[in-house]
Amino acid sequence: MNDINLRRGRAAPGQRRTTLPAECTLPVPLPPARAQSWTDDQVARWAELWRGPSATLWDDACRGMVALLVELEALGVNVNAAQLTEVRRISETLLLTPGSLAAAGYGLEGWPA
Repeated sequence: MNDINLRRGRAAPGQRRTTLPAECTLPVPLPPARAQSWTDDQVARWAELWRGPSATLWDDACRGMVALLVELEALGVNVNAAQLTEVRRISETLLLTPGSLAAAGYGLEGWPA
């Protein structure tokens, strides 16, 4: 991970960051009812997202956005331009990208100060 990517966004140079734990230890919430038709890979991705560092900042209101991200990612190469834009937007909103995480004032252990 390079320093330039971490400094993108609204973060001011020298901004103090709150370091997040490497993994969220909160219980993984149940996926929405529509997840009954999900593949095993989608269910695994749901759990993976909720165990990631950014999930420590989420609440139940994020469940729908996380579910939509799982569904859009499952389209793989069949995603269209609008869906790809939505994946990027959701990823940034949920602070899943290094730039959005740094811009919000958060970091991970080992990131440059």
